[in-house]
Amino acid sequence: MSKERLFSRRMFLRAAALGTSALAAACAPRVVKETVVVEKVVKETVQVEVEKVVKEAVEVEKEVTRVVEKVVEVAPKSPEEILGPELMPGSPDHPRGWRTILPDLPPGVPHTPPIVITGSRRVDAGTKFLPGDSLDDNPWNRMIQKLFGVKFKVAWTWSTSDEANTKYNLALASGDMPDIMETVPLTIFVKMVEANVLLELGPIWDQYASERWKETFREFGDKPWVQCTINGKRWALPRTEQLAQNDTCLWVRQDWLNKLGLEPPKTLDELYEVGMAFVKAGIGAGPAGSTYGLLANVQFRNSWRGSLDPIWGGHHLTCNWSRFGWSKEGDRLRYDGIRPEAKDALALLRKWYADGMFRKDFFTIPTSEVHKDLAAGVCGMQFCPSWGADRDTLANFPEAEWAFYDVPTGPGGFKGKFTENPFAKGVFCCPKDFKHADKWIEVANWRLQKREDPWRRMHGWRGCDYDFDDKGNLIYPGIYYTPWTFGPFGTRGGGRSDPRADSRAIRYQLEEWAKIPPEKRDAMQEAVFKDPITVLSNRARLFLVERSPSDGLMDAFQGMPTPTMVERQVDLNKLEDQTFISIIIGEQPLDAFDAFVDNWKKLGGDRITEEVNEWYSKQ
Repeated sequence: MSKERLFSRRMFLRAAALGTSALAAACAPRVVKETVVVEKVVKETVQVEVEKVVKEAVEVEKEVTRVVEKVVEVAPKSPEEILGPELMPGSPDHPRGWRTILPDLPPGVPHTPPIVITGSRRVDAGTKFLPGDSLDDNPWNRMIQKLFGVKFKVAWTWSTSDEANTKYNLALASGDMPDIMETVPLTIFVKMVEANVLLELGPIWDQYASERWKETFREFGDKPWVQCTINGKRWALPRTEQLAQNDTCLWVRQDWLNKLGLEPPKTLDELYEVGMAFVKAGIGAGPAGSTYGLLANVQFRNSWRGSLDPIWGGHHLTCNWSRFGWSKEGDRLRYDGIRPEAKDALALLRKWYADGMFRKDFFTIPTSEVHKDLAAGVCGMQFCPSWGADRDTLANFPEAEWAFYDVPTGPGGFKGKFTENPFAKGVFCCPKDFKHADKWIEVANWRLQKREDPWRRMHGWRGCDYDFDDKGNLIYPGIYYTPWTFGPFGTRGGGRSDPRADSRAIRYQLEEWAKIPPEKRDAMQEAVFKDPITVLSNRARLFLVERSPSDGLMDAFQGMPTPTMVERQVDLNKLEDQTFISIIIGEQPLDAFDAFVDNWKKLGGDRITEEVNEWYSKQ
């Protein structure tokens, strides 16, 4: 055996002991030497590759992190995430609450810096707030500002129609107009167009309104734009009401009927008999002599509380808000306020007033204040739309019970009451220099979904629109968010894009929520079937929608104010107000009506009649 192959144990141990690795390597068998070398090379190569891969992986991870962070940064958040629980409507954390599902936001919001939009606002006794809140700062405003970067501010407010006329005329004269002018009286709207101070809103709406909004308007043909269009241009947006929104029915204290053993009245004569029975019995809660039969107020034709329109309607007379309406007579239109039937209705109201059917000073009470007599328990009947079951009455008198009935028939068995084009109740217009009409419509598109999709459960904010008692039942604090809102889908008078939205929502609740077992319903769902006011209001709403086509008397003149209307209508309305009120309360004889008719014609009425019929001949 060669010496290269010989390697004694002693020599190996010695070498190992001396740490002579070179000697060991030199004397090791060749296969061992090669294996060690290969292993070393492989180890070094793999280690390098592993370190390279790890390094690349770290860089990839860093890049992924940067991308994710960027995506998170720019990805749109849901309205609920943006608002947080303190600003979100609804009560998802309450055991008997619900979650409000707000619509997705359009791209590009919120606007930075915030856009400020000013507006005029109608207010009344029902415009209430939480402590520390106001028209400029409330849950609705804070929500819109957070989501859209749009801050709505009040320029000035108005309550009565006279106040609205005064302030809008001043705004026109001074040129100092807010960005959004709410429900502008039509005579003043015409003057604004003639003065060339308004922004043409039609093309802006065409460009920015949602397809849903446009489709709804298309279904109603020309009706949405009938009071917004002058000389072929749309200068305004309509305030859209629900179908039969202000149609009235008769609301009666059913507990008073039961106590006196009376039947609900079906004719005007029976209405008088029931009302006078209330008066003679002194059934009201006030001091002796304070009970009266039928609610009325300064708006003696038609009103959203204490209306008298079924009395005029029972005499074949069409009412409007600040004047009577026009009706067809042969092939022409005639103003109902000068027809002989108006004198007959005045004779009836004159007798009722003298006998104590009405509050003695009813003609001084604004619509916003008249409900206080219901809450005080001194009046037992009123003509009112679906909200006629006064909640304050029940709060003050737990034994009270409201019921609604059809309007009574008048002479000859005729039954009629006020109804209107749901798109013809004032307009929203903007000054020519308003730069953010597109942003206003953008907010409105979003609100349309929130307002008209019943499954979104937009019931307002806890503590304002509703609250829970200690048993989890729904209660109503009497503070509602809708009077705080700006634009055609809000305001004190309410608003929507589709006149059918409210009745559809009620039917949705009555059909879909009815499928939920009672023990599994949340507090709001339970209230729809349990709360007597909600039940009555919903039933009355569907009843009014059903009855409106047969009983409703709509003003036959649906055109824009004529030139003479713009010039003389306010004066004619005042003449009519003063004459009719003075006849009803006995300050003037009934025959004063004849002199009124002559004066009305001479002071512009005849010219208006010709202008109205010129319009009518073209329809």
